[in-house]
Amino acid sequence: MDDAKGKYRRLKLRWRRKMRKQKRQVEDITLQADDSIDKLVFKRFDRLVNVRRFVLTWIFLLLFIGFGSVWQVRGLDKFYLTSTPSNGGVYREGLLGNFTTANPIFATGTADVAVSKLVFSGLFKISPNKTLEPDLATDYEIDEKGLTYTVNLKQNVVWHDGEPFNSEDVVFTYELIKNPNVKSPLGSSWDDVKVTADGDYKVIFSLPSSLGSFKYSLTNGIVPEHILSGVDPADLRSAHFNSINPVGTGPFTYKNVKVIGSNAESRTEKITLEANEEYYNNGPLIDGAVIRTYKNEEQMQAAFDDREILSMVGLQTYSSDGQDDVEVYSTPLSNAVMLFLNNSSNVLNDKNIRQALAHASNTEELIKRIEYQLIEVNSPFLKSHFAYDEEKTQFGHDKAAAVKLLDDSGWKLANDGFRYKDGKKLTLKLVSQSLTEYATIIQGLQQQWGELGVSVDAILQPERDIQAGAIARHEYDVLLYGIALGLDPDVFAFWHSSQADPRLRSRLNLSEFKNEKADTSLEAGRTRLDNDLRKVKYQEFLDEWKKDVPAIALYQPRFLYVTRDSLEGYNSGQFSDPSDRFYSINEWQVRREKKVM
Repeated sequence: MDDAKGKYRRLKLRWRRKMRKQKRQVEDITLQADDSIDKLVFKRFDRLVNVRRFVLTWIFLLLFIGFGSVWQVRGLDKFYLTSTPSNGGVYREGLLGNFTTANPIFATGTADVAVSKLVFSGLFKISPNKTLEPDLATDYEIDEKGLTYTVNLKQNVVWHDGEPFNSEDVVFTYELIKNPNVKSPLGSSWDDVKVTADGDYKVIFSLPSSLGSFKYSLTNGIVPEHILSGVDPADLRSAHFNSINPVGTGPFTYKNVKVIGSNAESRTEKITLEANEEYYNNGPLIDGAVIRTYKNEEQMQAAFDDREILSMVGLQTYSSDGQDDVEVYSTPLSNAVMLFLNNSSNVLNDKNIRQALAHASNTEELIKRIEYQLIEVNSPFLKSHFAYDEEKTQFGHDKAAAVKLLDDSGWKLANDGFRYKDGKKLTLKLVSQSLTEYATIIQGLQQQWGELGVSVDAILQPERDIQAGAIARHEYDVLLYGIALGLDPDVFAFWHSSQADPRLRSRLNLSEFKNEKADTSLEAGRTRLDNDLRKVKYQEFLDEWKKDVPAIALYQPRFLYVTRDSLEGYNSGQFSDPSDRFYSINEWQVRREKKVM
């Protein structure tokens, strides 16, 4: 026992001596470190003051070299790096108006047509080069009499919900359009056309008479039979399908619509679309698209300046001065702006008065007032139409001829500068859409006609009010308005006497022009397939149109498209409709990145 205790004491003493030894070593090291820091650092601070200029010079030199290297590398970027378009990103567009429906059967407003164009596809589409190209179809055939169009469909198309597309969808779409309970604005064009399916991928259109322009009618969007067949046609306009969950075959799928803003004056809409990964053509290179609606130009331009949107649609004018990254495209439309002279008016039912107004109108000077390049229109046809004849155009400006016609018609100039007949003043009610360029035309017109003693009472209204009022009831003497002529010179709807019937859903004969010779010519011209023969048939119509002066043609309006130069792949040319800007959207790119050359 004593030996064990002794052994324990010895171990304990040995451990204590070892700990004291290690403690002394640590203390020695600490003292040495303190001495070294004091000697090597603190005692040298005094010396550092003496060499401060030398140190600062070296610091400045190192910073100069560093910043210079960075600047030089960035300056040399252009010699070995280039900014190139890249896939991905979201296209963001602003436009004026409001969104109500994406259904192509009903879409008429700017926002509605834009969304419909991206979500739905038609059998064919029109290119900026003014050619008809296959979309859901592969091709078409016409029989010898021009009465039957056979359209073959693509077989690799699926709806956004995965269901296969086939001929039943096409037949269903046109039956809806023809159904009077649906009240589609396209209905009047399809009343007498029979549409049938021949198998899953062939559709036959049977016409009551040959129609040379019929192929251009096959561009409207097609809707899904498997979704809408259960909806009562009378309830289709208010169906959730139209704005909550539209399903198409187009390059983009519909995600949602959000209303932004707390009051009607500032409220906008945001329609979000995503790229369709199952698109039958080459899929979009961008991830999606956002369409934003705005109440006015100022609101939209502010969003553009803040880069909330990439492009703007609906502006009348725009200057990109001082903005190197902004591109402005001015694209002519296949439309015509005209002064429609109501032949049923108490004053304008006299052909001599209409001829006098034509001679009194210096259309060239009126167009120049707008201050940007426009294509003149001087005929019921556009200069790009094959039926246009430069020898058969409207009366030119001749003030003396206008004065003589008015005098001979009994309208005498009084001391107040205006003309009177049987105590009644020569006053014309002119109705127009409230657009800046139209207001400019009216000011010039009031001056030109006023010089001859004609009083012009101008009324400018929003598009919606004009459609529901003056145009629907033809309540005007003169209407300043634009009509969509398209690529084919079939102008039957605008000048044939049958199209002035108030019982029609669309009374597009805005002048209420009624001329038997013109009717016969219009009927003959549209029922031939050969373009040379059609041009010959239209000659008498041109003669009668010039003589009777149902309208005074002015110019082709333009589509103004403003975008940042980061948008690649946009195709401009001549559009039948502003929505044709989306012709190549599956090739658009909105992102850029730097790559080694």
